[in-house]
Amino acid sequence: MKSDWIDLGPLSEFPADEPVLRKDGAGRRFACVLRGGEVHALDDRCPHQGYPLSEGALRGGVLTCAWHNWKFDLASGACAFGGEPVRRYATRIDGDRVLLNRAVDTAAEVRRLVAGLREAVLRDDPARALREGLRLGALGLHRMETGLGSLHLAFEVLAKDGAERAEYGFDHGLALLSELCAWVERGWVPAEEAFVVAAHAIGEASARLGPRGKGAGKATGRSPLVRIADFELDEPAKVSEALAAERRDEAEARMRELVEVRGTAGARRALLPFVAQHLYDYGHGAIFLAKALELAERFPSAADEVLAASTVQLAWATADTSLPPFAATRAALAGLAELPLPGSEACAGSAGASAAGAGAAGAAGAVPLDPAERAAFEAEVLAGERPAVEATARWLARGAGPLALLGAVGHAAAVRLARFDSAWEQRLDAEVGVLDVTHAVTFAEAAAALGREALPREAARLAVLAAGFVGKLRNGDAPAPPAPPPAARASGGALRQAVEARDVAGALAIARELDADGRRRAFAELAPFAAFDAAVRPIFTAHAVKTLEALHRLEASDPQPDGAYLEALLTYLVPVRQELGVRRIAAVAKKFMSDGRPPEGLY
Repeated sequence: MKSDWIDLGPLSEFPADEPVLRKDGAGRRFACVLRGGEVHALDDRCPHQGYPLSEGALRGGVLTCAWHNWKFDLASGACAFGGEPVRRYATRIDGDRVLLNRAVDTAAEVRRLVAGLREAVLRDDPARALREGLRLGALGLHRMETGLGSLHLAFEVLAKDGAERAEYGFDHGLALLSELCAWVERGWVPAEEAFVVAAHAIGEASARLGPRGKGAGKATGRSPLVRIADFELDEPAKVSEALAAERRDEAEARMRELVEVRGTAGARRALLPFVAQHLYDYGHGAIFLAKALELAERFPSAADEVLAASTVQLAWATADTSLPPFAATRAALAGLAELPLPGSEACAGSAGASAAGAGAAGAAGAVPLDPAERAAFEAEVLAGERPAVEATARWLARGAGPLALLGAVGHAAAVRLARFDSAWEQRLDAEVGVLDVTHAVTFAEAAAALGREALPREAARLAVLAAGFVGKLRNGDAPAPPAPPPAARASGGALRQAVEARDVAGALAIARELDADGRRRAFAELAPFAAFDAAVRPIFTAHAVKTLEALHRLEASDPQPDGAYLEALLTYLVPVRQELGVRRIAAVAKKFMSDGRPPEGLY
């Protein structure tokens, strides 16, 4: 670090224990205090809102901002009350002159700002987190080509910090972060606003929690992470074995070592066989793994933490399809064991190929579905779990590609979401909500994304799981499909205005007049509403963003796109939904304490 000393004036102009303002030739301001024979210099602008610290009060070596009572230690710049610390500058007295070094130790400054950002997230203070992130970006260390601009490093810190402290592994906040980074890169949402949303979602879920399994201490009640040093790195199956046996610390340790040696590809190969066994946590197992892989590829330095968090989530997950209601799905999965599947060891298709196209073209001899066959298959998927999984198994036996079937299942999932009966959300004897049905959409899209890199049998299992899940949610449908609203002429901004007015019928009428290009633009147009306006609680925001992104991807990859994806989004996103059902929570709890029975559900 090169020095950059400037003369602040004679020592006689610095009264003892009184803050004074000094400026350099460029207009930079410094709050200076002579105390104990030393001149302390801090940035004059309070890191909170920029008010002058030189007009504050000094007591016992602590300088207090007069506007909001933030308190800073002169000797270190640390904030004793308020939020982030203030930058401190080195000074010296040379004869009777006071000199100040304006040079900034970049490495030390990065450490300071990263620590401040992490502290802000720990306290769920997104405003402070953004300020620290912007200061980090102002150092100019980011790579503009990433698309995240000056906040790239701040987003990376969010990924690493959120994954490290996620108590039960990868969660909605991290999945939301993955989607919002993609939206910033596409220009759909501003980076600063996206960062605030992501910081709050991660901060709320892990507020005050220390790092998971790394000596977080008695406050969290967590045991130290078991380090695995003596195991075969060339056996990714050991991760699945540890997961199946619920040896969570071992699974996490193995994943960290695997990522270090084999990177994201090694993690994908280790976790795909496990995820393809069951529907985990209402689809979250596959959904979160797909998002974790995307996040790890975007931020390689955070890959070990992100994929370790995904492993922990799977270690805690419930295998839904092992439960009695999913007997038909289990039977169909068992039948796949003897089914000869077309294709070689790699499930076909590049990451950029369409879900339907890659499945049909990538496996040697795969049989494509023509439009009539696909429509008939989707009707069976929507008819219920048993017809859904039996139809999927039947088409696989005929040689259909798993990804082609997953593309059709994704379309059926969108139809199912559009059919959701909102009366479920008014019932006091049930815990069913529209978020339950959004999982069918996001799971189908995640299964297709994972299936592109899976072995044929893994992709086939994912197709059966996705179809069975969509079919299982049939009881969520409204008694009769709503009548289509009258056609409306689409004009610039009309759809967004209808959405912001919460006019479902008007938005649907406009959407039905859009062509494929118009629908594609509509997803981008509605992204800010989904991220910033649709909901208040982070869990609802996360679902809004994930569902919009999944529907967008499903339409983009569909060789036969229609308006079903956008209509599903509008039916879900536009209505005002109760985010904290106090009466329902109370009624369900009282009923359970009275009769000991679970609430009503979709199956």
